Amino acid sequence: MQPRLNLRSKGGPSLGKSLIKIFGVIITLVLIFYFVEKINFPVPQKDINKDVTDKIIKLKY
Repeated sequence: MQPRLNLRSKGGPSLGKSLIKIFGVIITLVLIFYFVEKINFPVPQKDINKDVTDKIIKLKY
């Protein structure tokens, strides 16, 4: 009687499975960065223009 041949290696995950996992992680990161870039975060509507030269002069002396 001839023993059955095991086609799968028992040493660890195969190269194909590792490449699929790495590719999946890369695709996920790219999608995250793409969608974060599309979100409009709130920004101040106007610039604050306040003259602070008097305060700076007072702090120097």
